[in-house]
Amino acid sequence: MTNSMTGFGQAELSRNGTTVTIELSSVNYRYFDAIVRLPRRISHLEAIAKEILRREISRGKIICSLTWNVDESVALPVRFVEPVADMYVKVLRDIKKKYDLAGEVSISDIAGMEGLFEPADDIGDPEFEKSLLEEALMAAITRLKEMRANEGAKMVHDMLPRIDTILKTVEEIKPLSQESVDAYREKLETRIRDLIAEETDPADRIVTEAAVVAERSDITEECVRLESHCEQFREALNSDGPIGKRLNFILQELNREANTIGSKSMSSNISRAVINLKEEIEKIREQVQNIE
Repeated sequence: MTNSMTGFGQAELSRNGTTVTIELSSVNYRYFDAIVRLPRRISHLEAIAKEILRREISRGKIICSLTWNVDESVALPVRFVEPVADMYVKVLRDIKKKYDLAGEVSISDIAGMEGLFEPADDIGDPEFEKSLLEEALMAAITRLKEMRANEGAKMVHDMLPRIDTILKTVEEIKPLSQESVDAYREKLETRIRDLIAEETDPADRIVTEAAVVAERSDITEECVRLESHCEQFREALNSDGPIGKRLNFILQELNREANTIGSKSMSSNISRAVINLKEEIEKIREQVQNIE
């Protein structure tokens, strides 16, 4: 199956008063890369999230955004973080002493300070957090894969007719090669007859020159390789697993053969056909850059 590297997937899962929402977006990238943005509460699970993404997705840049909400109606025990309170009290007392301020540090001075209280279950049930994250992430990945597969199918629908066009152009080029050699032979014969005495038979020289030109301009091997590469391209599209790099290599070979035909050509018709070949190859290449 051919998958695009562009896609989006979203999932939301609620359990025991906790709701996790995950959004995944992916774009084309030569290798695999994942940017995972987790709330501080579950930041320790970042490595696990990245490993799951790496296992499920082979290529592309993945951005994972996650929100973690706890239902306020659900009673949640909290824990007083004494070291944080000690730090705040010390800082306030230092400020009071330095600026000779009146009054004592009170509970109202530090009650709203960040980090003074935290949910008591922050470290109480790590397996629950891990399980919830994994389940929601896999659901989002499934939707991401569905979109990437749909986009990939559209790309295949565009590329296959272009492969057919390349093969059709190759069939048109084959007879043109022999025609260009025959035309060159006629021009050569006329030129040689004009340059030498009429009583001298130039046939041997013409045959020799024409044979050399025919050998140098023969594009049979290039046409055969073009057809073979097109068949390999089709087979790759129907294979399992990531195929983007293989397709890109095949296109490089297609372009190489087209360039060789162009350099050997003595015919303007062949030159125009080569331009058409390279246009189709380039259009396919633009699509392949986004295939996993």
